[in-house]
Amino acid sequence: MTTRAARWTVAVALLGALGTIGTPATAQDAAAALARAERAYRAAPTLAARFEQTIVNPMLGGPEHSSGSLFLERPARFAMRFDEPVGDRIVADGEWLWAYTPSAAPGQVFRQSVPSSGPATPNLFGQFVDRPLERYTAEWVRADTVDGAPVDVVRLTPRTASVPFRSAELALDGAGLLRWLMLVEGSRQRREMRFFAIRPGADIPTAEFQFTPPPGVRIVTP
Repeated sequence: MTTRAARWTVAVALLGALGTIGTPATAQDAAAALARAERAYRAAPTLAARFEQTIVNPMLGGPEHSSGSLFLERPARFAMRFDEPVGDRIVADGEWLWAYTPSAAPGQVFRQSVPSSGPATPNLFGQFVDRPLERYTAEWVRADTVDGAPVDVVRLTPRTASVPFRSAELALDGAGLLRWLMLVEGSRQRREMRFFAIRPGADIPTAEFQFTPPPGVRIVTP
């Protein structure tokens, strides 16, 4: 998978809750954590966070690192603004998904019409908390810590082949926030994302959900 394609397929994540540490790992534990996650997600109409991302593709050599800020406004607006590579953006404005990655594809921006829900949504959080047990089988994996915070790790496996990854592991803290996400994608590529400085209910500037192609940039619609 190319660097551009890897960023284009950024998809995914969720808000969760802390399970009971030290109890047996069961499907019931996972279902309870996901139910609390969905309630937390629906309680916050907006969310902002910082992220760090690492993509490892066994066919392309060393890992690719990126970082930046992400923004969510339910149900259909989502954005990622990259600090590294600087200038890259992914914006879902409620109608179109724009992938502008001048670091990998200078002179063009990719635009695609997307639904507001389901496996094709660009909403990185809603993809996992919108009726998750209808679309995934869930397994409680372990109790762990991320940045010193206790978390539950839950594994999701898609029920259909239409979802663009093989499995996802989510680390969910006691406040109902996603701290870490690991995806195994179709090509065996692995994507890990860490989230911090998370602000549910954040006041997000409208400009974060708007994208105007710079002069001379060609719009490509797959």
